[in-house]
Amino acid sequence: MNNNQFVLKLYGFATVFLLFGLFIGYKLFYIQFVDGEKYRQLAEDNTLKYSTVKPQRGNIYSFDGSLLATSTVMYDVYFDSKTVKKNLFDSQVYNLSKKLAKLKSSNHDIVRKSLISARNSGNRYFSIIKNIDKVNVDSIKSFPIFKYGPIKGGLIIEKKIKREFPLGKVAERTIGYERIDENGNYRGVGLEHAFGKYLRGQDGYMLKRKISNGQWKTLDNELKREPINGFDIITTIDSEIQDIVHDYLLEQTEKYEANHSSAIVMEVETGDIKAISNFGLTENGKYYEKLNYAIGEGIEPGSTFKLIAIAAALEDQVIDTIQKVDTSGGILDFYGYKVRDSRKGGYGKINVMDAIRLSSNTGVVKIIDSVYNKKSKKFVDRLYNFGIAKTVISSIKGEPSPIIPHPNDESWNGLSLPWMTYGYGVKMTPMQILTFYNSIANDGEVVKPKFIHSTRKFGTNENKVYPKQILNKSIFSNYTNKVLKKMLYDVVHHQNGTAKNIKSKHLKLSGKTGTTQVDYITDTINYISSFVGYFPSDKPKYSCIIVLNKPNKSKGFYGNKVAAPVFKRIAEKIFSKYPKVEEYDLNELNENIRFSKIEIKNSSSYNKIVSNGT
Repeated sequence: MNNNQFVLKLYGFATVFLLFGLFIGYKLFYIQFVDGEKYRQLAEDNTLKYSTVKPQRGNIYSFDGSLLATSTVMYDVYFDSKTVKKNLFDSQVYNLSKKLAKLKSSNHDIVRKSLISARNSGNRYFSIIKNIDKVNVDSIKSFPIFKYGPIKGGLIIEKKIKREFPLGKVAERTIGYERIDENGNYRGVGLEHAFGKYLRGQDGYMLKRKISNGQWKTLDNELKREPINGFDIITTIDSEIQDIVHDYLLEQTEKYEANHSSAIVMEVETGDIKAISNFGLTENGKYYEKLNYAIGEGIEPGSTFKLIAIAAALEDQVIDTIQKVDTSGGILDFYGYKVRDSRKGGYGKINVMDAIRLSSNTGVVKIIDSVYNKKSKKFVDRLYNFGIAKTVISSIKGEPSPIIPHPNDESWNGLSLPWMTYGYGVKMTPMQILTFYNSIANDGEVVKPKFIHSTRKFGTNENKVYPKQILNKSIFSNYTNKVLKKMLYDVVHHQNGTAKNIKSKHLKLSGKTGTTQVDYITDTINYISSFVGYFPSDKPKYSCIIVLNKPNKSKGFYGNKVAAPVFKRIAEKIFSKYPKVEEYDLNELNENIRFSKIEIKNSSSYNKIVSNGT
């Protein structure tokens, strides 16, 4: 090869390298000044990220201040050993290990060796301690090394929130829960979900830096927005009444081996739900709050619907209380289908009042059929006017609409009127049935069942009180209301009343028994035993419904035997808490008795002495 060829090749190589260098320079310039922001952002996105900071969920309280649900804030502490300078670590690791050993009730040498090992291996996420409270976290922040924070001291603190229920299984289904599904939607049941928008609060966010092995370190000094904690909710639940209802319902449910059961206590005037319990049978034979049957299960009301049917006839003024009806030997025939009384042979000739006192199927059906046979639409329209065809709760999800057949329905036939008269072919939830009966106690005013008394801003006394909601100012005339009250009173206090077995020595009770056949289209007939009413009869304070579904028939299934005794026990126990006013003639008392604790305010011979009633 001559010199000219060598020089040409040399120039060729030099040109190639020059062009390549120019290309590299161009790309560097382009990346730096044209696409630079894009790549810087990409690098930053791979090492930095914003992390959501969850707020503390609001607490749920009973009306009397008991904690029903609360969020407990706990912390996990980790150590980024790589970020701490060697001289700082070496000089203070001994003192740090002593502090940690005392906090963890551990051996000092073991703690020190574990810290040194983490340092030697470059562990950037070494676990120090988990599930500690804020007091201990604040203490850790003052420990040697850790007091220099996350950057110089390698301290990593992670906050987590756990939902706890101090009363355990009491009203568990009503309190409920709320979760986020895979699509980011909130799902749940009960108060937790119904009022989730208040309880949740607002998320905050903070900046985190990627350190190693997919782990992220919180940069506390880069916090962008603090979370806003959720509102507390004060329910209408009375924890003492709730305990009473829970215990007595569970005891009776176990005694009669029912498939499931429910009970509600409502304050008559306001609609405030003071207690609600539900029990379902598990595969291992135990009971727990499986479902909220009181709100979510529509049942055929059976005999408790008879009073609603009679109320319609009274309000339409097509019957009076003294008219007689022949119970026809206890059997009525409609197109080959039988309506039977529980008493063989029936009750002979009885009046309207007796039809309810005795809970006569044939009596009530014959009364209603005689006046509405050709006017069934008028009858059902009156029922609709009472509002019983509508749902009564908007806050808690899962309430089914009542089923009240109407003559305009395609399914309406010759059996519809007589069957619905004594509670078959219709469906209402226990809460819906109770709402109607509560209106009788409340002189015809229908109030919406209410679970929330107020909401409160976290950490303050700023309350928003929820007033009672009136669904209908008056669904009865005064006359109808008085007759209905007398009927319910007689069910318990009349010598022929179906619930005379629960007559109390301590207060007057009013209500209606219900015994409903279920599974009657199969070979095995089961029953729903119920009782619904209010107390005290003269000045109603609370209404209450008890439902036991499919009790063991060999032990009992009639509403007066299975459900009514629970009603009585609940009523008596609730009113044992209130003082009883009695009058004494002081002139008849022994003059030697000293009344050091009684202040006689006037010279009247009668004075009121307050003592605890039982």
